[in-house]
Amino acid sequence: MNRIPIDTHRSLFFVIFGVFEALLLGAVVVHWSVDPRGLSGLDDAAGVTFWFSFLGLSIVSWLLRRGAPRLAVVGFATVLTCFVVCSFLPAVK
Repeated sequence: MNRIPIDTHRSLFFVIFGVFEALLLGAVVVHWSVDPRGLSGLDDAAGVTFWFSFLGLSIVSWLLRRGAPRLAVVGFATVLTCFVVCSFLPAVK
């Protein structure tokens, strides 16, 4: 039995996909919950995390489009939805 679960490129991409997905959704939740009038570094950290995970999830989804097309579609939908939500967010608050 193999002790390391990341033994192929595809499973490595699945793990990286999960990490970027969690970071992206976490950054969107922080953007939604932080008060924009307050001067905190949390908003800046969430913005940097959002763009890092946005770019990473886009790249990983692009690489998974042939190996796991359903997961790639979920990734692209999440990226698009989070981008739209964050672009309209300052106008809502």
